[in-house]
Amino acid sequence: MAIYIAKSKKEERMLQIGSNKFELVDFRLKDFPAGADMSHPAAYEGIYGINIAKVREINKISQFTKMPNTHECIEGLLELREEAIPIVNLAKYLGYENHALRSTDNIIICEFNGLVTGFVVHQAMRIRRISWEAILPPTRLIGREGGCVTGMHKLVKGPDNEKDLMLLILDFEKIVAEINGETYALNKFSEDKQNNRVQGNTDETRTVLVVDDSATARTQVELFLTQHGYRVITATDGEEGLFTLQALLEQAKNDDKDITDLVQVVVSDVEMPRMDGHAFTQAIKKDPNLSALPIIMHTSLSGRANQDAVKSLADEYVVKFNGDALIATVNRIWKKLMDKKEANRTNELNESDDDTDMAS
Repeated sequence: MAIYIAKSKKEERMLQIGSNKFELVDFRLKDFPAGADMSHPAAYEGIYGINIAKVREINKISQFTKMPNTHECIEGLLELREEAIPIVNLAKYLGYENHALRSTDNIIICEFNGLVTGFVVHQAMRIRRISWEAILPPTRLIGREGGCVTGMHKLVKGPDNEKDLMLLILDFEKIVAEINGETYALNKFSEDKQNNRVQGNTDETRTVLVVDDSATARTQVELFLTQHGYRVITATDGEEGLFTLQALLEQAKNDDKDITDLVQVVVSDVEMPRMDGHAFTQAIKKDPNLSALPIIMHTSLSGRANQDAVKSLADEYVVKFNGDALIATVNRIWKKLMDKKEANRTNELNESDDDTDMAS
């Protein structure tokens, strides 16, 4: 029986677009030694969040169909309205000692990257409305969650014993990618790049700015684009992305160039700390010096409602992680921009010739 079902996305879209705010599901994972409970001195409660735009519904735990030869963290398949959904034991994935399934557990059914996946959590608590400005980038000193955290939020509302505690926003895309065994090539690319074994393109006329708070996503996009001959600049959120563009704009002015001579395409995530993709895109479109830059929203938020919200701002929309679709889209809007720039140059030359004829 569902305890939460996603409502109409209209209000959600209005919340996301222009407000730099979003809603997330606050859920908990609890750990304590065998035979003990949460009163034990060594007991631990992890406070986590997931963007509600990724959540289809939240159910009480039920029976799964076991599957052979699957990842150890996959509990099985849940049949829900004629759909077979893989169920991930999140506590087990994160290394909790107390990861056995319990009758009080909840299942968060999510849809992102064009996939539907369920995650077993110990308790879904509440829905929180938060500004992206209040989301802090993850620290490198996070323990059991490792590199699976994309942001942190200091709790200020709720029971007194929760105030000032940190809620961690998990990188569910990375979790699914690792379970599916999709991260080896990305790790190899990161290692090769760090050791200067990647021969990057230095052509300013084939330059893409990639803005994403997920290191996994940035690496994946950079790998695809580099393999197809693009030069890649990266930023970790919208705020850093704007800073990067302003620096490029200053360089362009000093060199008597247009911003599109230095960067031709922007690929941005939606969910990012400090400044999300919606606010980032709006800032670019409102700035007359940057508005000519085409923007591709590269987001894990799939489904028609999320697509409509993204397309109302950006030039294109691509669901993570479809490399072929991303490259095809980048190639198409890059060529469109190049054709437009060439047409403008031709018009300027024709106007110059007309002025010369009139003077003579």
